[in-house]
Amino acid sequence: MRTKRISDTQVVCGRRALLDELGISEGSRRAVTERTGYGCGCPECAATQWNTQRLEHWICARLTAAGADEAQVDARIGDLEVDILWRRGDRRGVVEVRSGPLDSTAAREHRERLRAAGIDDVLWVCPQGFWVPLVPAVGIADFAPSAADYRVEQGMLGAGRTGFAAPVAGGAALRDFLEGWVRGEIHWGHADLETGGWADVGTWERHTAAQAAMIEHQRKELRDQRVELAVSRQTVRDKQKLVGRLHNRIDRAGANADAEAITVAGLRSEIVAQQRISASLRATIKRMDRTLNQWQWLTCCAMLLVLTVMVGALVMT
Repeated sequence: MRTKRISDTQVVCGRRALLDELGISEGSRRAVTERTGYGCGCPECAATQWNTQRLEHWICARLTAAGADEAQVDARIGDLEVDILWRRGDRRGVVEVRSGPLDSTAAREHRERLRAAGIDDVLWVCPQGFWVPLVPAVGIADFAPSAADYRVEQGMLGAGRTGFAAPVAGGAALRDFLEGWVRGEIHWGHADLETGGWADVGTWERHTAAQAAMIEHQRKELRDQRVELAVSRQTVRDKQKLVGRLHNRIDRAGANADAEAITVAGLRSEIVAQQRISASLRATIKRMDRTLNQWQWLTCCAMLLVLTVMVGALVMT
């Protein structure tokens, strides 16, 4: 916990309260104590503040040894307070030291304010955690190493087998990192859309080349997919035309079938009429046959009667 103001009010140990909120408490909270210029009066906060101040002055000395024209601890840039401000020629940079978890949202806002003030190079030195890849930060494991041998355990990137920048295993000396940063050999950049890290110019060149190759490969794939899509669209249009022609044929066939059905219905009605006429003619013929038979019988009877009369007349004569 960093606190530079001296107050006589009584507060609970803020460092332990923060650890309790993160679920990594070191134990029960200490009783309320008097502030003595640090976060509170507990030995842990005093030791943490001393280690943080020692690291700030050590970084200031390393920046100067690496080629910075000047480096100042607890500097101000307008209304902004920064832990370390350094300058090399026209280039200015800021180092913020945090001994506890880093709020990435507040860090981004602070970085934007520094950019508005004309400072683009910002570095956070903080403990390891998920927040390190989200901002230009390096994570160190020990704030109180022996012989001031500070090691960067998180935040460095290296070129992988595919050429893309990826977190490297193993730590690097913080002094070497600061020398490369001041000399412009190490820069921070985005490894993907959300996270980033620090790497040398060669690593970023390989990363950029790998990204360019991937973009070119994706562009070729996109072009091939566009060609396939165009061919598919042409095939679909041809199929639609064929289906349209088939629909037209079906419609014409349906119309012809309707016409044929109407014709067949007319023929059926004519057949029914002819059948009725044939039935009536058959009935007429039957009636005429009966009438003819009747007349034949009457004729026979009449001839027999005439014959009988003639025979009787002959007999009488």
